[in-house]
Amino acid sequence: MVNINTTMLWQLLNFFVLMFLLKRYLYSPVKEILDKRADQINSDLDEAEETRKEAEEIKAEYEQKLKNAHNEAQKIVDKAESRANKKAKDIINNAEEKADNLKAKKLEEIEQAKKEAAAELRDDIADYTVQAANKLIQEQLDENKHQQMIMNFIDQLDKEKLGELQ
Repeated sequence: MVNINTTMLWQLLNFFVLMFLLKRYLYSPVKEILDKRADQINSDLDEAEETRKEAEEIKAEYEQKLKNAHNEAQKIVDKAESRANKKAKDIINNAEEKADNLKAKKLEEIEQAKKEAAAELRDDIADYTVQAANKLIQEQLDENKHQQMIMNFIDQLDKEKLGELQ
């Protein structure tokens, strides 16, 4: 049997008063503090997640800008290389054209010099022929003298190299 005495009642009453006081002055404020702390942590986590998303967006935007800048730089390099190649081809073409013009001019000069040399040779041969004819007429030559004079004339032409074109 249960024996209920006043001490036990007082202990039971003290227990409930203690529970009430603990709940009112300790448990509720501690629970509020913990709830506030949990809310703060949740809001910090939400804010961190939002910041992470913003950072990822900024990173993606930065990577896109970096990629665009790289593409733009490559375009500039390609364009500069293309212009340099075109300039080199132009310089080569101009040099070849000048060389061809100079070659044609020199060939014309050589051809003109050949024509002048041939004309001079013809004039010299004509002069020598006239001189030989004059000598022949002046000296009434016999056959031996005639042969000797022709041989002298040919020797003279060989000495002056008038008989060949160079």
